[in-house]
Amino acid sequence: MKLLEIQSSVRQEGSISRALSAEFIQVWQMSHSNTDCKMRDVGINPPAHPTALWTQANYTPQEMRSLSMIAALADSETLIEELLWADRLLLGVPMYNFSVPSTFKAYLDNVVRINRTFSFDPTTYTFKGLATSKKALIITPSAGNFVVGTDLDHMNFCDTYLRSLLKFIGIDDITVVPVPDQFMADEIRQAEIAKARTRLMEVATDW
Repeated sequence: MKLLEIQSSVRQEGSISRALSAEFIQVWQMSHSNTDCKMRDVGINPPAHPTALWTQANYTPQEMRSLSMIAALADSETLIEELLWADRLLLGVPMYNFSVPSTFKAYLDNVVRINRTFSFDPTTYTFKGLATSKKALIITPSAGNFVVGTDLDHMNFCDTYLRSLLKFIGIDDITVVPVPDQFMADEIRQAEIAKARTRLMEVATDW
């Protein structure tokens, strides 16, 4: 089993997504002793944003790319190979301004690429995900309660965006564990963290 952990919080100290991810991996590895884990920290070391040259290279057939095009896509290729390598994706994605952190958006823009993680059929105008046979677990803390079913769920673009994008590249088995109200009253915060921790320990047994 191969697990890729991707963290996107800009904080290292006090990050709920990082702390809960570490706890989950520790428990998950107890029943997956042969696990090979990799960690990509795009919160602290974000990938570069795509450029005009990057975009040109992306739509140029591989055998026709210049050396500068190949260089422009080098980091993207590394991130994609890492993603395709994994059987399981653990994503620590705190909600920033109702959506994902900009660092994580830059990561996604580097890995969602035609003929690498999805294909397009111009005759039928259909897309097909290429990053199949994977499971994704998303831990998403937020500074308010935007969980589906609450009064503010219409502002939760983090959950809906991630589900849509992962399914687009072929990942249909998605579990989201929200941690709402992390900056509100401490008793509420601790209760929500405990609830998320319990849910993650349940998931760890058969994920």
